[in-house]
Amino acid sequence: MIGSGFVDDALAALQHYAPAKVPLVLAAAGIDALALKQPDFTLDAARYGRLWLAIAEEIQCEFFRFGQRPMPPGSFAMLCHAALSSDNLEHAIRRSLRFFTLLIGEPRGELILRDGLAVIVLREVSPARPAFAYRTFFLILYGLLCWLVKRRLPIHDISFRGAPPPDRTDYADFFSTKVRFLSQETSLAFDPALLSLKIHRSKSALRQFLAQAPANILLRYRYDRGSASAIHKLLRETPPVSWPDFAQAAQSLHISEPTLRRHLHADGMSYSGLKEELRRQYALIWLQEADKPVGMIAAELGYTEPSAFHRAFKKWTGTSPALYRKRP
Repeated sequence: MIGSGFVDDALAALQHYAPAKVPLVLAAAGIDALALKQPDFTLDAARYGRLWLAIAEEIQCEFFRFGQRPMPPGSFAMLCHAALSSDNLEHAIRRSLRFFTLLIGEPRGELILRDGLAVIVLREVSPARPAFAYRTFFLILYGLLCWLVKRRLPIHDISFRGAPPPDRTDYADFFSTKVRFLSQETSLAFDPALLSLKIHRSKSALRQFLAQAPANILLRYRYDRGSASAIHKLLRETPPVSWPDFAQAAQSLHISEPTLRRHLHADGMSYSGLKEELRRQYALIWLQEADKPVGMIAAELGYTEPSAFHRAFKKWTGTSPALYRKRP
């Protein structure tokens, strides 16, 4: 569900460029103007998607006029077509960012490798934009990328140049990760191992995806349902040192091993991959926020030998746990 804060953010562009159209757009999206003023107001993804499309049509921009140039209606569809033929996720990101730059000029996205992470940095020479502008940029890009590889892409952290919206906590909730404000740059960081993921979509699948956009990209590809959700919940509720093997996990979920494996494969995931993803997340958090010896972290993550943890961590980040901990 989308809270009233994000609805107000979207409506701000319409109020600035076409204030007389606000009542018509709200009606078209099925939103009660009086209910919108209630503090507990929420909106489902489908209606928020209709609101987005209606605003974009009125102001002739799918990026709410936050770019150096407008992003005309239909641009997202062309972006999807441009990314669909990419070889892998890295290719899709670089192609999408170039497409964005051609459309809007600024902010200009760039993919770099830094501190063991893949980082999408938004370059700007202008003053910081509202947080909603950066959220929208990442939402469009991230939603498309997750769809292309048929799986959720875990985000390590997000930074915004601008100040946090007052009395709002929904940014961290929305991205399900750390969100920093008043940073020197706007960026989104993730595991560089994901860059080699192959694209698993067809032109016919793209037509269905576009028919449901933008509501479908608001789902954020979290572990919200299905076997991946059940496995993720099971692992989260169990200390890594006690994680079940695949057969035990299938038994806990009352599902056969072949069926569970088939379901995970259909989502572009594997049991070992989900475990490694969580181990990496725990390792980064514990090294940054807890005063635990590296050997203890390795043991709590289920590694029988510290050397095995060091090798895994070097593969994840390109550096050792000790050097990572010393980072500013």
